[in-house]
Amino acid sequence: MGGGHGQLRSSTLNCGRMCPMAKTLYIIGNGFDLHHGIPSSYKAFGEYLRKHDSNTYEVVAKYFAMDAQFWAEFEDRLASFDSDSLIEDASNFLVGYGAEDWSDAYHHDYQYEIEQAVEAISTTLRLRFAEWIRQLPIPAASDIVERRVPVDPSAVFLNFNYTPSLQRLYGVPDINILHIHGAAANPADTLILGHGWEPDPNPDPYRFERDPEDADIRVIEGQRLVDDYFKDTFKPTSKVIENNASFFAGLSDVDRILVMGHSVSDVDHPYFGEVIANIDVDRVRWKISYYGDIDGLRVRMEALGVPSHLVEYALLSEF
Repeated sequence: MGGGHGQLRSSTLNCGRMCPMAKTLYIIGNGFDLHHGIPSSYKAFGEYLRKHDSNTYEVVAKYFAMDAQFWAEFEDRLASFDSDSLIEDASNFLVGYGAEDWSDAYHHDYQYEIEQAVEAISTTLRLRFAEWIRQLPIPAASDIVERRVPVDPSAVFLNFNYTPSLQRLYGVPDINILHIHGAAANPADTLILGHGWEPDPNPDPYRFERDPEDADIRVIEGQRLVDDYFKDTFKPTSKVIENNASFFAGLSDVDRILVMGHSVSDVDHPYFGEVIANIDVDRVRWKISYYGDIDGLRVRMEALGVPSHLVEYALLSEF
C-alpha cells in the first residue's frame, strides 16, 4: 500500500533516555480497540469494502474462500489467494497464435485479465483498507469510563493497531508508542497489512530457460504478475523488525509485559520472538488478555518458549 516496500515507513519510537529505564511493556492488539467500542473488526472492513467498492469486493469474493471465518482470519487468508482459478479464468483469453482472427491485442489480453484482478486485491484493496482505518471513529475519553483498563502512559507500547486510541483515550505520548504496522494518524505512514510469504523455490516454473521454444511468453508474464502480488503485498516482517531494531534492543530492562487484545497469532510470532530475544525470558512476568480460546493462547505462548508459571491470563475487562 502507498509507496510500496521501497518506501516502507514504520512509525519508530525515539527511545532517548526512556527505553533503558522502561519496566513495563504493553503489547496492544485489535481486541483493545474493540473493547473500547471502536468498530475496527475486519468484518466491518468487509462491509465497508462491499458498500464503497463493490468491484474489488467481488474480486476478493471470487478468488478467496470467503466463508464465515474469512474476515475473522483476514490477514492469514490473504496468503490463500486462488491464483490457479485466476489463471484458469484468464486462459479463455489465450488465443492461439495461428488463429484466423488473430489480432495484436491477443498478445496482451491474457495478462490484462490477470493484472486487473491482481491490482484489485493488492493495491486497491490496501487503499480501501487505509481509507477505512482513517475514518474509524475514536470515542472521547469521557465516553469509555466503564470500559477503561489500567494503562500506565509512561510505559512502552508495542502497538499492532493503526488507530490513535492509546493517545486519545489514555493520554499516552506518541513517543512511547511504536505503531509496528504504521499509524493511521500519520498520513505519511504506509499501513502494513498481511503476513510473511515464502517465495516459490522454483525459479523457472514454466521451463522458459530450459525449453524456451515450448513456453508461451504470455503465460510467463501472467505468472510473474501473480508472483508480484505475493512479493509486493505481504508483511515484510523481517524488514519491519530490522527497521525498529533500537526499539527491541531497548526492552532489556522490561520486567513485566501486559498483552491487551492480541491473540498472539502465528502471523505475529516473529515480533513476539524478537521481544523475547531481548528480555530475560526466565524472569519477566506476563499478563495476557484472552477472548474465547484460552487453551489455544496457552499453546501459542508455550510455542514461543515463555515459561508457563510466568504467564497469567485474564479477560480484558478483568485487568
